[in-house]
Amino acid sequence: MAKLVKPLSDIVIKKAEIKDKDYKLSDGQGLCLIVRANGTKYFRFDFVYGSKRKSTSFGVYPEVTLKEAREKREEARQLLANNINPISQKRIKKASESLTLGNVIDEWIELRKKSASVATVTQNKRMFKNITDWLGTIAIKDIKRVNIINILEKVQNRGTIETAHRLLSLINKVYMYAVTKEYIEHNIIADIDKKAVLVPNKKDSHLAAITEIKDIKQLLNDINTLGDRFRSDISTVFIFKIIPYVFVRSENIRLMEWDELDLDNAIWDIPKDKMKMNVDFVFPLPKQAVKIIREIEPYSRPRSKYVFPSNIRINQGVSRAVLSDTLKRLGYQDVHSFHGFRSMFSTIANELYKEHGFHSDIIEACLAHKEKNKVRAAYNRESKYKYFEEKKELIQWYADWLDKLIEI
Repeated sequence: MAKLVKPLSDIVIKKAEIKDKDYKLSDGQGLCLIVRANGTKYFRFDFVYGSKRKSTSFGVYPEVTLKEAREKREEARQLLANNINPISQKRIKKASESLTLGNVIDEWIELRKKSASVATVTQNKRMFKNITDWLGTIAIKDIKRVNIINILEKVQNRGTIETAHRLLSLINKVYMYAVTKEYIEHNIIADIDKKAVLVPNKKDSHLAAITEIKDIKQLLNDINTLGDRFRSDISTVFIFKIIPYVFVRSENIRLMEWDELDLDNAIWDIPKDKMKMNVDFVFPLPKQAVKIIREIEPYSRPRSKYVFPSNIRINQGVSRAVLSDTLKRLGYQDVHSFHGFRSMFSTIANELYKEHGFHSDIIEACLAHKEKNKVRAAYNRESKYKYFEEKKELIQWYADWLDKLIEI
């Protein structure tokens, strides 16, 4: 028959005498009070895990009350029932309490690297600096909603509305990750009313794009005067010269490298870590694009691995902000975004399909869009050279169409 243990009480604990040696007073079910020779009294929980006897401290009395010690005992017993070592769980909890927001963001970035392109990860890191510069060293459990809101307001007050919206989305993903890992109990970002904090983002639904023929003609003419009208560096001028012909995402053109190009065969081989869909992509360069790259080659190839190096740091490509700012200076703010060159190609190629004769699958392939039909995608494993000849012909048709438009 199991020995009955009389539960402790505050009176018993307070009257416990100090002796020459440490001794314990049991409360039952593994919980006991250790009375030390130096007068200190603390709660200890004794248990068996993995066939070994173990103990963990619940804290010093009276800082930890008898009631709190019993609650901790029940939590530990529940962990043991689920085959979890209370000591290990305690260490994990203690570590998580000291985790800074910067630590958690770094963890999330490492996880992100497994599925996202290098360009996307680099962009995420740059975006997070808006937050980590202010809150990076603070424990994530101590950060309040108002701290995040203040930073979002600072970002949008600089006029970068889209950045503020994207930053809110990113930090929400980090907090979801932190909750999943049990670093925090609640996602405070989920409680932020986006509409009450941020100015409506016109780019939430569709990125601004010019698609009317007369407007496209004006845009092309404005681009051709860029070098004369503004003091833009040569890389920026040439990016805007080439982008109507290649209509790729900004990360691809900004970070285009000489090693990716085979100009003799007019091929641009973009590795998957630079692609949004994380799939290798081959872009057939039209003659106009090859000519433009040949023109900048003497300037940039001897200096940088990038075709369009930054005028500040030659080991980096032109920044995303420079491209957006250039369009603003040209007078296209909220009228045409850099991403709009992709919409421009898609619209014209789809509207004038009778002229070039290629169906929508080829148009989507030129844009490196992923197959939306999951069944078709499962059976239609694509290689990077799929539809290559068709893409080459359509892209050249479009480049010639742009040139004819300027001549009219």
